[in-house]
Amino acid sequence: MRAAGTEKLGRFLFSLKTLMTDRIQRRDFLKSSLWAGAGIAALPLTSLTSARALSATHGRDARATSPIKRRTAAKRIVIIGAGLAGMAAAHELIQAGHDVTVLEARLRAGGRVQTLREPFSDGMYAEAGAMYVPDSHDWTLKYAKLLDVALDPVPHSDLSTLLHLRGQQLELRPGAKVTWPFNLTADERALDRRGLWEKYVVPVLREFENDRVPDWPPPSLRKYDQISFAEFLRRRGASPDAVAIMNLGLASGLGNGAEAVSALDLLREAAHREQTKQLWTIKGGSDQLPLAFARLLVDKIHYGAAVISITQNSDGVKVVYLRAGTPQTLKADRLICAVPFSVLKNIQVMPAFSPTKQQAIRELLYTSVARVYVQTKKRFWLDQGWSGSAATDLPIMSMYPRTPNLPGPRGILESYTTGPSARRITALPERERVPFVLRYMNVVQPKMAENFEGGASKCWDEDVWSRGAYAWFKPGQMTALLPHIARAEGRVHFAGEHASAWPGWMQGALESGNRAAREVNDAG
Repeated sequence: MRAAGTEKLGRFLFSLKTLMTDRIQRRDFLKSSLWAGAGIAALPLTSLTSARALSATHGRDARATSPIKRRTAAKRIVIIGAGLAGMAAAHELIQAGHDVTVLEARLRAGGRVQTLREPFSDGMYAEAGAMYVPDSHDWTLKYAKLLDVALDPVPHSDLSTLLHLRGQQLELRPGAKVTWPFNLTADERALDRRGLWEKYVVPVLREFENDRVPDWPPPSLRKYDQISFAEFLRRRGASPDAVAIMNLGLASGLGNGAEAVSALDLLREAAHREQTKQLWTIKGGSDQLPLAFARLLVDKIHYGAAVISITQNSDGVKVVYLRAGTPQTLKADRLICAVPFSVLKNIQVMPAFSPTKQQAIRELLYTSVARVYVQTKKRFWLDQGWSGSAATDLPIMSMYPRTPNLPGPRGILESYTTGPSARRITALPERERVPFVLRYMNVVQPKMAENFEGGASKCWDEDVWSRGAYAWFKPGQMTALLPHIARAEGRVHFAGEHASAWPGWMQGALESGNRAAREVNDAG
């Protein structure tokens, strides 16, 4: 299915009548949100008239609009993984006239894009994986438009957020002065959370203007890969308590937290978020995007096909996979591996990849993420002037409302945990996860107990076809591993969020799928 004509553009975005007429300046937007510091709490609406206007504004990569052109004989191609990376690669190669087969171990497409609809009531749903589409993500916008997948804006909110740290709880309202109960310097005490971020982090982000170039990072940025993000803040002059405040939220979301993650990794992510003026969600759930891909590729995807070995030589590639416990064999000219390295490391490869590729596969880390959802009989937080978002040092880490565009009185609040906290929740029996989270949610918001109806959980470490949620890097790893992660090995090419500049985002998966497809198309 190709992109629809002009008459379909109106369905791609919400009606202009639903847009706010006033524009919020970029600085005000950033100061009124926790986007750069602790997840999403308040975001503006940006006046746009069409999908074409949105995609044109941020279409920085010319490849996002140029189709692949086949210049040689058609190739037989096997793609391992029907996540967004694998399906984007398949779509582009099929359009160029190649013969493509996609092998997917699960019985669904989408990989780490997964929407949970059970056990929630009244048609509500929550995202187990990817959720947001920033307006700077040109590849995601391209495919949403191409596949006629509608987007909803994340509405602006001036409601307060909560910060719970060291037994102290503060209500933070955009634009209001904060009376900090912590040991901050005089300069820090005059700032809110966004102000601290602007003081210590934002000036450095100007160095991250272009990470879409080969051989990134340049030598000037590699110094940030030698230290953790927390150490970066300390070297910038942040007091210990200011570091503790800024370590909540975004800084805690990569790997094992700010003390463990490479400063370069965190700063790259922060630089991407600074480019965002508007966030969107996929109407009806994030799974609508992979479902739209899967409808196009319905006769190309083999489900329940777990790959166990890859063999290549000068003539081609052979893949052995299990179907109903029985080995099956496919031969092809080229192969695209679009599964996480945490899964690839369990696939036999003959002959073995180069030592540097093996090191990347062996050492690349994936963030442990446990997401626990609590359904409430009403969205009581709105009556209290609270957005539903909270950043804490409790075992639940962060809380977010997950029903911004859904009708009805009921709501869903999510505990989003990473690193050791996620592994603690994952170790619990499934029946114990919701009560565990609810106990700590009640510490932050006592009205949770009287509004609680039920819940669900998703722990990515226990998903055998993911073994983690998204790639992250310890100090020194980006310098050591990045040159080898996406590099082709003979007839085997690599795609996935880990093989892109946007780990953890749909944008990264889609971009990497296109890159790998072009490599295959251009290969001899």
